[in-house]
Amino acid sequence: MRIEHIIFLIHPCCYENLDADTIRRDNLSLFVQREEQVKQRWLQNLSERPENTLFLQLGGPEYLKESAVENLGEAAVFYPRTPFPENGDLREYYRRLTSDFHNHVSAYGLQLDTAKVTSELWGESFEGCVPGYGGAFAEYLGLSYPPKMRFDMTVYDSRFLYGARRWEIISIDGCDVEAWLFECHDGTGAAMYQSRLTAQWVDDRQLHLQLDDRRLQVCTKNGHTVWPPTPWEKGKPERVDAYSMTLADCNWRWIRSVGMAYEDFREIIGAARVTTDKQTCHQ
Repeated sequence: MRIEHIIFLIHPCCYENLDADTIRRDNLSLFVQREEQVKQRWLQNLSERPENTLFLQLGGPEYLKESAVENLGEAAVFYPRTPFPENGDLREYYRRLTSDFHNHVSAYGLQLDTAKVTSELWGESFEGCVPGYGGAFAEYLGLSYPPKMRFDMTVYDSRFLYGARRWEIISIDGCDVEAWLFECHDGTGAAMYQSRLTAQWVDDRQLHLQLDDRRLQVCTKNGHTVWPPTPWEKGKPERVDAYSMTLADCNWRWIRSVGMAYEDFREIIGAARVTTDKQTCHQ
């Protein structure tokens, strides 16, 4: 069997087994509902039996794997049971996953040309494990084509993405980094940077921006502000400052527009630079 496409399903169904008290206490019903909607899309896609496709499911319930086997065949489904290193070394884990992947390909006599194969990313979460492991698989398998992030096939962690009016992707010049830009339900903007061909959780490249401290802020997935260190107030001079962070930090930091037109926000996000230098990051 010749593999022309890979579906990476990363850590699916995180909310599925939570009890009702936990969902109520932590106000998680929005994410539970999103997960159920997205899971139905996963199952529907698999039921359409995409040809020449290898399905790689990292973690999650085995009934999803069994559905994939039923539709694609055992050879076309890889469900790694790779042990995580006791010392927590991510690069070692990536190497182990890659070795087990190659063992699966060899055991079933699959043909796979990493210079030609395409791929896509599903799973949970859009801002964390999906890009983190997606980039790692791309780097350690040596894929020439970057995996395509399927936002519609992911569950996000950021509550402010609920009801987003639109989103778009901006490629950052000269590298594998994409900016994902959203117009939120209230007209504010949110942008996140993701690397597609590199293991982002261990990526120390620097991303550089120019940010207006009155109109923009940097926040976590939960909405907690990271920058500026103090909120802008009336009478305080408005400043545009250089802001830098590593690609690893980008996995959990959003740039938010709190007082800027969407079109102007797009220009600032698209003007980001990625370098390999060790300039000091704002923490």
